[in-house]
Amino acid sequence: MEIRQIQYFTAIVREGSFSRAARKLHIGQPALSKQIKALERELGVDLLVRLPEGVRPTLAGSRLDEMSHTFLGYVEDIGSAVREAAAAQTETVTLGLSPSLVPALAGHLERRFADEFPHTRIEIVEALPMFLAEWLEEDRLDLGVFTLSSYATRHLSAVEVGSDEMLLAGTEATLAGVGEHATPDTIGSLRLALTPGFRDLLHSRPEFAGVAQHSGSGIDSLHLVRDLVARGEYCSVLPYTFIQADLDRGVLAAVGFNPILERKLVAATRAGRRLPPAVRSVVEMVRERLGEFTELRRCHPA
Repeated sequence: MEIRQIQYFTAIVREGSFSRAARKLHIGQPALSKQIKALERELGVDLLVRLPEGVRPTLAGSRLDEMSHTFLGYVEDIGSAVREAAAAQTETVTLGLSPSLVPALAGHLERRFADEFPHTRIEIVEALPMFLAEWLEEDRLDLGVFTLSSYATRHLSAVEVGSDEMLLAGTEATLAGVGEHATPDTIGSLRLALTPGFRDLLHSRPEFAGVAQHSGSGIDSLHLVRDLVARGEYCSVLPYTFIQADLDRGVLAAVGFNPILERKLVAATRAGRRLPPAVRSVVEMVRERLGEFTELRRCHPA
């Protein structure tokens, strides 16, 4: 049975005549009759009753005509469905991460996203939160994950995805005189390198406000700060997710604050934007991954 035979048959039933159907289909009537006879032989039933005024379907023919409309509808949809599938293969989710989150999230998200969305690509962009916020507003990013701050403007829709403990980081040598927890006195006695964002976070704690304002070198590059700390030239206040691997390898040492100093992390999109399933899934992946780090920190305090 061929698709064209089904198409020919439904055209004959619709027109009620071989001759009218042949004209509609732009084929000769003898060729059309030959195709219908071949279809009847294959099915083993008569499909049409020939009458002086034309033709009508038999009971079997009526059933075939009914089923053919559903079948041919699927056939007509094949082209668009295949094109949509091809388009889905080239779809890209563009995710912006602040530099401090790249070590914890980038590789993990790329691997997990590839497993769950094999026909969609994730592209990760690293930039400071102020730039991520701007690019989100301009629709250059689908999603941004960064520390909750004033950059989460009214033009963005932000949901909290987790928290991240901030630690006083250094080497074993530079932290040798520091006790179990970081205090204003110990912070004030150390040579600090702080990024502007983390300086503001430290400043948000009243007991550290004066220390944060008047001590430490301000450096925009978080990666440079980490390198200076690893070389023993400075100490810094850095998030656990950013230095967890360095702590495990013994490259860095760290102590916490009491009470715990945390940053809140958000996943932001342009306000009013409808999120496709892949983007919503990334938000949940981020939330789960940050939860893993929170549990890891709880089980293995610095």
